[in-house]
Amino acid sequence: MNGRDLVRSVKAVGMVGTGQGLRAVRSSWRRWRADAVGLAPRRAERARVPGPVVGVEPGPGGGVVRFARSELRVRVTAGGAVFWG
Repeated sequence: MNGRDLVRSVKAVGMVGTGQGLRAVRSSWRRWRADAVGLAPRRAERARVPGPVVGVEPGPGGGVVRFARSELRVRVTAGGAVFWG
């Protein structure tokens, strides 16, 4: 069960009611496990790395850091909050 499944489960309990919601969650969990039996076991996932830094561009209130395979935009607000994506 990943984070999205957990959120759906909590929403189902909240919308339907505690008793019926828990039954729905248990039922979906059993279905999910029954489907997962035939799948190959999960392997370790490789981390996605952006590569070495290629360049940096300053901008108003932040800037851009460029990597070999991606770029990172950084913004800093007057209140000190930092946004990056």
